[in-house]
Amino acid sequence: MKRFFLLLVFTFSLLVANAQRPGDIVILYENDVHCAVDGYPVLAGLRDSLQRMGCHVAVVSAGDFSFGGPIGAASKGEFIIRLMNAVGYDAACLGNHEFDFGFDQLRHLEAMLTTPLLCCNMYANNHPTTDNRYFHSYAPTPFKPFVLRHLGGLTIAFVGVTTPTTMYTSNPASFKDPDGNFIYNFSSNSLAATVQRSVDAARAAGADFIVLLSHLGDSDGVPTSVSLASQLTGVDAILDGHDHHIIPCRIVSDMKGRPIPLTSTGTLFQKLGMMTISAHPDTKHPISFKLLTTDSLGRKGCVSRAVTDSVAAIKEAFDAMGSRVVATTTVPLVAEEGDIRVCRLRETNLGDLIADAYRILMGADIGWINSGSIRANIPVGSITHNMLYAVNPYNNTICVVRTTGQELLDALETAVREYPKAEGCFAQVSGMTFTFDPSVPSGVVLDSNGTFLRVDGPRRVSNVMVGGKPLELQQHYTIASNDYVLLKGGDAISFRHAQLLETVRVSDLQALENYLLNNLHGIIAEPYDRPQGRILIQSHDKRERTGVRPTSKIKINRLASTDPDDEFYDVKAEDFQKSRDQKSGNKPTVAPR
Repeated sequence: MKRFFLLLVFTFSLLVANAQRPGDIVILYENDVHCAVDGYPVLAGLRDSLQRMGCHVAVVSAGDFSFGGPIGAASKGEFIIRLMNAVGYDAACLGNHEFDFGFDQLRHLEAMLTTPLLCCNMYANNHPTTDNRYFHSYAPTPFKPFVLRHLGGLTIAFVGVTTPTTMYTSNPASFKDPDGNFIYNFSSNSLAATVQRSVDAARAAGADFIVLLSHLGDSDGVPTSVSLASQLTGVDAILDGHDHHIIPCRIVSDMKGRPIPLTSTGTLFQKLGMMTISAHPDTKHPISFKLLTTDSLGRKGCVSRAVTDSVAAIKEAFDAMGSRVVATTTVPLVAEEGDIRVCRLRETNLGDLIADAYRILMGADIGWINSGSIRANIPVGSITHNMLYAVNPYNNTICVVRTTGQELLDALETAVREYPKAEGCFAQVSGMTFTFDPSVPSGVVLDSNGTFLRVDGPRRVSNVMVGGKPLELQQHYTIASNDYVLLKGGDAISFRHAQLLETVRVSDLQALENYLLNNLHGIIAEPYDRPQGRILIQSHDKRERTGVRPTSKIKINRLASTDPDDEFYDVKAEDFQKSRDQKSGNKPTVAPR
């Protein structure tokens, strides 16, 4: 089996006509499910069906499983870990949002989970605290870099990689000691070398086949899973996450020009991934990839009764936490449109509402909410406590700081630095208006920890007005927001020179609920029927007006499917041939890695 596999390691194509057969190795994978609990019974049901057929099955995650929905937030991830244990995972890579509850809670979740949490590129700094008095309590490499699983005669290694942007897209306090020094970091400039060491170590430990569980994304930012692959050798497949893209199979090249299939399942259990390594020499497709639609599998009865019961019990416990009605809205409150988080691209009425809640309740000049903290729409009708939890699930604390106009201007510049990429740093504001020009390249400079340093060159942001008056750089203003933004440097927004005036022991969720009850008297109507013109984006072309970037063109051939909901794509052998020839300039050879 091993010899047969190694001789055919470069021959990949999608399983279309051939079904799984007894003895096949099947890896079921998902990424970025963000607490979409209804997918777990289907995942378990598919695993059970394959095992009954005589297949050797592993279940893995490429990260962002414990946070992103109210069920995860209400239990600080514990409900999700219970469901993952009920399914029976074999490996799970850490996503950036696994750190949102803080490092101690993540360690607690790791202790609960019956499989190791993987991350090969997180490490402990030699931080400058006196006598390293905190360092002894932090492991140099806090998580396992890889895990080996023995399936059907093969030893398969799963190696975990987490995006270095976790330093500022998650809770920065998770990576600091009590004195505020960064004691942990994620390899960035040295990421490829760090991952390569783990790949080599896995080979030395006996791995025949190496799967990278990569929570990096495939498109924008540095690094991506694609750019990382081009600097590695010895990786056989990449199961990717972070960008929420549905990728049945994309061929990328390693540093020697050898092809690596990369695949991703989208988000919220839109798809389930199935990678099959055939045990049968007569098969036409020794290794294959297929994405299956979760809803379609569920309709066909591919569900686990035991995991379904676990989901029902968790939903009942969650409903008991917050089914009470808080308010009513006569207008839809918008954070997302389809699969686009528009609150990260422009002002929305929901963003206005939340920013108003912070400013008015705290009596500040300005209200500020980072769009990454706004996680769901609110439809017309009754609003329950749990619906508000879906919108603001982070349990952040509301604070007020006094800062200068210059620091406020720098923070605004940092908030729009990624536009037109839809990032959570984009600010929704109250008590102020501003304009920004996306045609101006962002001059924001961050350090290696993702901390704001300065703005070089022309600025995107202009015409800032606070309380109807032009911003004065030397004047002081009060800002109400969550502690993630104001105190922890979240999203690289820096108010480090600001004076903390007040910290209220109330969560962002409770602040929003108080505003709805006490200030709006339980009814949301005008003026929240539309955005109120607080953020003006200077438009230069259609792309910038919509905030939608053109997607990359990947040449693929769509094949017929027995189920129109499933994704079938043919990855031809000549694709791998072309990839190798273009990279190396040599004729391909078939040899073990």
